[in-house]
Amino acid sequence: MLNRAIKRFWDDHRGYVIALTLIAMPLLLGFSLMVIDVGRSANLHTDLQNAVDAMALAGARELDGRDDAIERAQEAIEKLANTAAFGEGGEGMSLGTYITVSYDAADDDSSTVTVRFLNGIPGDGTFEGDDDDPITQAMVTTDSNEAGYAWVAAKEQAMQTIFPLPVGLNRDTINVSADAVAAYRVSACDVTPIYICNPYENPGGGNAEAAAEALHTNFAAGNLYGRQIELHNNNNVTATAGPGNFGFLETLGKGADALAEALALGKPGICYKQDDLTTEPGEMRGKVEHGTNTRFGLYGADYKNVDGNWHYRPAPNVRMGQTQDNKACSTYTQAANAYDAVPLGYGTDMEVIPGGGGRISKSNNWNLNLYWDISHSGQKPSPLKSNPNYTPPLAPVAAITEYSSSYPGGVTPSGAQPSAFDVYNYEIGNPTLLAHMAPNGEKGSPQCHKGYNLADYPDSTYGNRREIFAAIVNCADQGLKGRTPGVEAVAFGRMFLTKPVVTNGSDSHMTLELVDITGKGGRGTLDEFLREEAELVR
Repeated sequence: MLNRAIKRFWDDHRGYVIALTLIAMPLLLGFSLMVIDVGRSANLHTDLQNAVDAMALAGARELDGRDDAIERAQEAIEKLANTAAFGEGGEGMSLGTYITVSYDAADDDSSTVTVRFLNGIPGDGTFEGDDDDPITQAMVTTDSNEAGYAWVAAKEQAMQTIFPLPVGLNRDTINVSADAVAAYRVSACDVTPIYICNPYENPGGGNAEAAAEALHTNFAAGNLYGRQIELHNNNNVTATAGPGNFGFLETLGKGADALAEALALGKPGICYKQDDLTTEPGEMRGKVEHGTNTRFGLYGADYKNVDGNWHYRPAPNVRMGQTQDNKACSTYTQAANAYDAVPLGYGTDMEVIPGGGGRISKSNNWNLNLYWDISHSGQKPSPLKSNPNYTPPLAPVAAITEYSSSYPGGVTPSGAQPSAFDVYNYEIGNPTLLAHMAPNGEKGSPQCHKGYNLADYPDSTYGNRREIFAAIVNCADQGLKGRTPGVEAVAFGRMFLTKPVVTNGSDSHMTLELVDITGKGGRGTLDEFLREEAELVR
């Protein structure tokens, strides 16, 4: 009987599934919780990665090479960390209900991310390697002029798990981390399609970094303030450009006509990436001169009928030492006699730039007082005047530099002569000066436009017509010859034309002052033309 009862119980399978379910339930529950934890950690890692991506991009956008770039980048990252929310967070950069991302540049211990700045990464041309190679300490920099990458790494964050461990039923944690590297990229839009060769470059090339450093250092130190650079283009497409030459960049259209239009209007129709320019070769003589010189109110050749179109308007101050004859509104001819009329920047002592076709002034040594006397006294000064007691008026240096200073430090040092650009601005700011006539009758106010009021198109809104914005290139090092793609500029420069472009035979030359520069030592006045972007590279 007992044996039958046992056998019947053994053979009875009713409730078997319930028993198995009860036995398996802890395992199923544990596995379910583990899957949930894995999903939670994946979601948290995604949020954390989004956070460091955003912070790296915010920082990289400020790395323009200027002296305060790192400080501005840190401020941008701090601002983002203190205002943005991720996951279910509300205040601050909160990730779900578990982690709050914070950054304080002055307190690493309280920060949950580490921010460093790099002058290069493996495989970018600065350092050897590829994307799989780690970032090393040699790539980290604290120099704002060198920093081109923002590297944001989240410190390991402990996420509390739901899954209970078998021993002690304690809760454990999963460590989650993420990092991102973003690079600064810049392009310039609505600028003059011109490049100039760095005057500090070795004619044979091979010193690219030193030449770029020399350009930035000299500008930052004020050594280029008021100094003129005479740049040449001989239209010889077989020649290799070198220090002191200038050339052209591709525009939306092709050929000399399209380029001349772009120079006249300052709108090439494309944006120029600093590290990916394409040069435009070809016979440009004449058309380039006439297109550019509409900025001075000179309407010759193909531009003889655009004097009534405000798009080709002259600058509000066009004093250029122009001969006053029947071609005064079409062709630039500088007055042969300095006591009749002189352009801004007249009388500077120039020297040849080694290895190139241009010249550069030895110092800011142009004859300001002669210019002021000729342009604003209305008389021919001694020694041509018969009156031996004539005392030429001196330029109001203090008033000029107080009104306008393009000196890199912001204020022209006491005793320093103003640049031609600053004198130009002072004259515009004091309109009566524009009406003053030089002995030959030339005025500062433009005389050759018609059909519209020039005052309706102020520089502050429509741009300064006597400025050009050019790429500055280590031409010899880049091996420029004919059409060259993939050219890298060391900077973009803001330049003031002291007088119109002059063509003599096959050679054209322009004379200008460098007013500002992107990167180290720059004054920041080019920002309105720059499209500053950041992109994730790691």
